This record gives sequence, C-alpha cells and structure tokens, in this order.
Amino acid sequence: MTVLVENKKDTRVSLINIFLDSTGIQRFLDDDDVTEIIINRPNEIITEGSKGWQFYESKGANNKDLLDLLVAINNYNDGASALNAKNPIKSLVMPNGERLQVIIPPACELDCISLTIRKPSLKRFTIQDYIKSGRFANVKIAGRATTELSETQKKLKALYLNYTTDGAHFEPFLQACVDARLNILIVGGTGSGKTTFAKTIADMFPSDRRIITIEDVHEMELPLHKNHVHLFYKEGGVKSRQLIESAMRMKPDHIFLAELRGDEAWSYIEALNTGHEGSVTTIHANNTYASFSRLVNIIKQSPVGLTLEESFIAKTVKTTIDVILFFNHTYCTECFYEPEEKNKLLSLL
Repeated sequence: MTVLVENKKDTRVSLINIFLDSTGIQRFLDDDDVTEIIINRPNEIITEGSKGWQFYESKGANNKDLLDLLVAINNYNDGASALNAKNPIKSLVMPNGERLQVIIPPACELDCISLTIRKPSLKRFTIQDYIKSGRFANVKIAGRATTELSETQKKLKALYLNYTTDGAHFEPFLQACVDARLNILIVGGTGSGKTTFAKTIADMFPSDRRIITIEDVHEMELPLHKNHVHLFYKEGGVKSRQLIESAMRMKPDHIFLAELRGDEAWSYIEALNTGHEGSVTTIHANNTYASFSRLVNIIKQSPVGLTLEESFIAKTVKTTIDVILFFNHTYCTECFYEPEEKNKLLSLL
C-alpha cells in the first residue's frame, strides 16, 4: 500500500512539473533571486526579487494550462474539495515547499486566475551577517508610546491646518497622508460620492504598488496600477472576510475594501495592524465622529465582536483609522485628523 501511495505521489509531482514548465513558471522557481511569483491575469508573470517587481510575457500562462496546473497541485495536496466556482479559494503547498495562494472566478475577475507563489528561503544567516550588512545600523530604541507628535505627524498637522478657502490645501495634505501610509475612511450616505472619491485617493498611490481590492460590485478600477487584483464577494457565496484573509497571503502593498458593513470589519482592522497599513475604505455614517461608533457597532455585532470588549474594539478602531472624510452629495463637508488623540490612546496601552 505504501508503494502505491508513493507512486501516486510521484505521478502527481511529474504532472505538476510538466505544467510548471509549460506555463513558464519553472524558470522563476529556479531563479534564486526571485522570492515571489505572481499571476494576476493570463499570459503575464510578475516576480519580486532584488530588483523589485518585474513583469514578463508568458504565452504558456494561459487560463487552461494554469487551471490544469492548479488542479494537479490541489490533487497533490489531497484536496478534499475541488477547485471550482463553489470553492474558488485555495491555500496549497507545492512539492518543493513553496506556498501557493489561488483565487479563481467568481471570487476574482472573469477570465482571470490569481496565483501567488511564495518561495521558502533556503539561506541561513549568522547574527554577524546581519550586522555586517547594515541591517542593525538604524535601530531605534523603542519606548512606551507618548502623546508627543512624531515629525511626520507634525508635518501632516501643519498641512491639515493650512486652511485655504478653496480647499486647495487638501491636495498636499491627502498626498502626504498617502505617502505616510495612513488609513483613510470615507464616510457618507448612499449616493454621496464615497466610491468615486475613493478612486481619486487610489490614483494618488505610487504606481509600482501592488493593490488588492475587495468589492461586491466592481467599481474600483485601477488604471494607474498594473500590479493589481480585484476580488469579489457575494451573498450566499464567498464572504468578504474570506477574501481579506486570502488577500493577506497575496503579497499586497495595500488592501482596499469597498465598504465596511459586516463581520469583515474586524478582519480588515486586523489587516491594517499587521503590516498592510495605507488603505482606503468607506462606511455609511452621518458625520466623521459618528463613523467611529458606527464601526464599533458593526464589529460588536459580528461573531468575533461578541467575544471582544467594546472598549477594546473602540480603542483599536480609533488608533487604526487616521483620516476621515465626510461627503454629502459629492461635496466634502468634514475632515477628521487628530493624531494627538491617537497618541494619547496608544500611550495608555
């Protein structure tokens, strides 16, 4: 029986190797400089290494061959469930230990397959290697958080208070917020222009960033960002919370959630606090200050929120969301940026 199992495993590995070669992925698996291999859409492979993101044309990386490859890898993982429209998200392990995150339609754009391969590091370094390479050269001595504003916060506050009657000061202020990777919440009622302005903010992010959007209806186009993936949730199907968890395994620079409305809210807040800061999202609320209590209530009503103290949720929300803009009939009528309040809360932790 053991021999039969091993032979079956060997056959699956051989099939995987054939598809890795035909799709053009194998050459990048063999490249020691490449750490991430990504496919967002057919016939294009993106890699990350010492030169940053690199884009390559690969006609073999078509949807048919990619799907054949993914089915083979799913079988290698003894997948209890097939990879299909009802199960469009998979976290898999490849034969040589690479981690693979897969999303297929309807959880991503039609005619696209999202594939993210993270290669395991085979190198080991001594502490002297780290020191000699300068990786400890700029360490700051961490201390208890204080209420004193950082230099970046002082700069942002000055831009925020540099009021002009025509609102022109908002361009340098919001650009500085994006550059500082602040989390921006856009608030308003239905038809207030929240999503339209969210796209404006998205266009202010550097074009070389990898952005993943999560929506129920596709509205957040990203024409200025080549390296992007659009993910979709729907009633009775894939949940937004599942997509957030999957997106965190897809090497994003930023995750944009179309709207905070349900049990995904806490997952999103957690994502912003685990290395994925610098985001844009929206929520329905009556003004900037009301958005805090609105978001706390949404989280508290979720299954995970029932297990958390409301005071803890409120403190986490207020120290995560940096800037709030309120829109009424496409006009921005309120803006919130109070780093002093955030620092005070952090100092009490």
